Amino acid sequence: MISLKAVQAFAAIVRHGSVAQAAAELGVTGSALSHLLRDLEARLGVPLFDRVGRGLVPTEDGRRLADAVVPAFARIDQALSDFTRRRVELRISMLSTFASTWLIPRLERFQSKHPDIELLVATSTRNVDFDREAFDCAIRYGQGDWPNLQMQKLYDDGLAPVASPELVARTGLETPADLASARLLHARARRGDWDIWLAAAGVSGVDTSHGPVFETRAQVVQAAIGRLGVMAIDPWLVADEIRQGHLTMPFGPVVPLPAAYWLVWPQRRGQARPLAAFRDWLTEEITMERASLEQTT
Repeated sequence: MISLKAVQAFAAIVRHGSVAQAAAELGVTGSALSHLLRDLEARLGVPLFDRVGRGLVPTEDGRRLADAVVPAFARIDQALSDFTRRRVELRISMLSTFASTWLIPRLERFQSKHPDIELLVATSTRNVDFDREAFDCAIRYGQGDWPNLQMQKLYDDGLAPVASPELVARTGLETPADLASARLLHARARRGDWDIWLAAAGVSGVDTSHGPVFETRAQVVQAAIGRLGVMAIDPWLVADEIRQGHLTMPFGPVVPLPAAYWLVWPQRRGQARPLAAFRDWLTEEITMERASLEQTT
C-alpha cells in the first residue's frame, strides 16, 4: 500500500518546489520528507521530480500525479478548515423577547471576552429539535421538564406593573387601585398576565379585557417606553430600560410565576468550549443584573 503521508509530502513539495519549505509546512524534518518521497517513487516505479538548481520540478509523471492529488488535498484542507471554524460557532435558539430586550444589548460584553466565538442567534416560539436542527443550545421558557436535555436555570419569571416614568407622573399612577383608570398593554401569547398579577396582589375592579394587544412582549416593551400604557412583566427582563430611566416600576409586588427561563443543550454538546463560555458568561451577567436591579428598584 502507498502511504498517504508520502502522497501528502509529494503534494507539499509540488506546491513549494522545495523539500525544506514543504517539510516546514508539514512539521517534519527535511530528511524525513525526502525519505517519504523516495519511498513513493520506489512504489510507483517512476521518478517524480527533476532537480533544477536548488529547486525541484515535477517530471511528466509527477505532473500527472500532481494534477490529481494536489486539488484533492486542497479540498481536504478546506473541508477541515471549515470544520475547525464551525467549532467556534455557537448557534442559539431563543424567544424573541428575551433576545431583543435582554440578551442582544449585552452581547458586546460576551464578544469582548470571547472574540473568537461567532454567535448565530435565531428566535422562535417553538422548541428547537436538537436531533434535526443545527443548534448548540436554546433558551426556553417553562418548568425545566424537557426530557433528554441538560439544562441550567437562568432566572425565575415574575410579574409587576412597569410603565414610562412620564406616564406614571401624568396619570398619577401611585397605587395598584389606580390601574382601574390606566390603559393596560398585552402580549397575545401572555394575555392572562394582568389577571394573574391582579389576583395575586389582591386588586379588584380592574377590567383587563381592554387595551392594545401586541404580537410579542418585545413590542409591548416598546409601547410602554412610548408612554402608550402599563405592562405586566418581570422587571429583570427590562432592567436596562429601568436603569436608564425609560421605564419604572411604580409599585409592587413582583408576583412569582411557576415558570422560568432555562438554558438547555443536548448532552453531546455540553463540553464544547463555546457553549461552556456562553454558559459561564450568562451566570455572571445574571448575578450582576440581579444585584443592580435590587439597587435600582
